[in-house]
Amino acid sequence: MTMRIKAHVLCTTSCLALTLTACGDSSDRVSTTDMSSASSTSPSTTDDATATSGETSNGTSDGASNATSGSESDSDGATSSGSGGEDNENLMACAMGYALPGPAEQAPGDADAGYHALLNEGYVTCGIPYALFPIAKPLLGAFADEEPLPGREGKNATVPYNWTVHTSKSSGAEIVSLNCLECHAGRFDGELIIGLGKADADYTETIGGFLSDIPIPPIPLPGLEEMTRMAQRYQVVGDFTKMKTVGTNPADGLAAALSAHRDKDTLEWSNEPLIELGEFVVPVDTPPWWHTKKKNGLFCNGMARGDHRATMIYATSLCTDSVPEAEGIFSYFNNIRAFIASVEAPTYPFAIDAALADEGEALFLENCSCCHGTYADDPAAESYPNLLIPLDVVGTDAYLASEADALPFSDWFNSSWYGEVGQLTTGDPFVGYVAPPLDGIWATAPYLHNASVPTIEQVLNSAARPQYWRRVDYDSTHYDQETVGWPWTELPYGQDGAPDGERKHVYDTTIIGHSNAGHPFGDHLTDGERRAVIEFLKTL
Repeated sequence: MTMRIKAHVLCTTSCLALTLTACGDSSDRVSTTDMSSASSTSPSTTDDATATSGETSNGTSDGASNATSGSESDSDGATSSGSGGEDNENLMACAMGYALPGPAEQAPGDADAGYHALLNEGYVTCGIPYALFPIAKPLLGAFADEEPLPGREGKNATVPYNWTVHTSKSSGAEIVSLNCLECHAGRFDGELIIGLGKADADYTETIGGFLSDIPIPPIPLPGLEEMTRMAQRYQVVGDFTKMKTVGTNPADGLAAALSAHRDKDTLEWSNEPLIELGEFVVPVDTPPWWHTKKKNGLFCNGMARGDHRATMIYATSLCTDSVPEAEGIFSYFNNIRAFIASVEAPTYPFAIDAALADEGEALFLENCSCCHGTYADDPAAESYPNLLIPLDVVGTDAYLASEADALPFSDWFNSSWYGEVGQLTTGDPFVGYVAPPLDGIWATAPYLHNASVPTIEQVLNSAARPQYWRRVDYDSTHYDQETVGWPWTELPYGQDGAPDGERKHVYDTTIIGHSNAGHPFGDHLTDGERRAVIEFLKTL
């Protein structure tokens, strides 16, 4: 297996949760990189998506009615593709959106230094003693079965790419901790791509259980207290990090659980919850890092506004138990943020039908660009509107956005030290989802913010989505170039009817938070038009 460290290469050569303008003719279009499908992902650090119909707040209905009348005049003269005038509905959906303010000025940083810090700094401040890691590694299951990352040096060249060897600032012991690549490095066509969300991660079991199985030698071992702290934290938050289905990410549940056990003023940890959260499972599709540079608000609901470092640092806060400790991590996260912002989408590695893609570009500009933006060889010629779309307009599963707004997490965050850096905003001016950029969309299956739709073809045809399905396998070289997604099979049963060994591989859209409804904006296209749009999306 090869590993594509494209992000770092691009960083060195160029330097972890909608306007209605067209981009010009097809000669201006990138034919190999840069785009994503009309669906989404979420915070996990997490960023794009859409949700099932639900009530909105803060005057959404008034805004929607005003936007509707405005969109009727905006769409005068628009021609219909596929079925007489229905693309006006797409323009109306865009007109009901709210453009997130920005872009916020981000702290400058050194992307090369950020790449080094990403892989070598101990921003997750607890872990396993390095001397014990060879014994622990076989017991950690999927959490430690990855290969080392080419280019790392010293002891870090010997550990899986999603772990980092560093010296604990609290104990002085040499420990091994998880890093951001646990979620933000995925495989496509056999290559590891830094910045691609990990679509085959198995969070149906928690790492806390694996940590408890590690035998403790009957000798003094520096760093054991760090492993004890790590295991204890994961056991406390375990219920919020255990997913129903392989491939979905627990970032949102983990974020809420950490806030419930931490004092907002001192960041001191409490084993007992300080805030009652109830029970919930929120599945997230990890968004690609290359979208970050375009987004005014991170995550699928656009809630992380202002300085993006605030939520990036918070995503590493499992064992950050004091303000001085957080400030130490903050001191170099401007560089990590700069690296993340430097990541570019990979190039589609297979053949593209250029003539069909040209047809698809025209259809995309007419039907999709008002929400998802425009794309060109020159980034300065592109547009991305950062449109927050009301839940009842986009129609996809509302659970993530609604829970993020209803839970006290944003209040805790905004009044804590993290809130001095950036703010979480979940209901201004309404609760919704942001139509994501589409750079590299072809690499980011499955789709929608909860990973409920297997292929782009089904994103563009809501009637074709399966109620119960599973991936055929997790081999990243097995890819469906026609429908654009991982090969999948429809099942006659959901998780309740699945055999024990298969249950965690079944995506059951009847489970709360897992619906595949909504985003009907490609339904009016003919099969041939969908084929053309899909071919165009491969060029982004």
